[in-house]
Amino acid sequence: MNISKLVRKLEEIENHTEGEGAELINSLIEELIEIDLKLEKGFKKHLNKDKDEFLDELLQKGIDTGQIGEA
Repeated sequence: MNISKLVRKLEEIENHTEGEGAELINSLIEELIEIDLKLEKGFKKHLNKDKDEFLDELLQKGIDTGQIGEA
């Protein structure tokens, strides 16, 4: 189960809860959203790094084999 599904289920529970329980659920939802945003940011950063390294490697192989001219 991912964070989005957890948040949806907690929101459903929150709709049927009052008082301090609703406040605690709301706080938990906010924390989960913050965690999700941090994870997404880190994941995108990691993907961009991997993509850049992969493209650099492909370019270098193309140069090494003569399929791409070096500028």
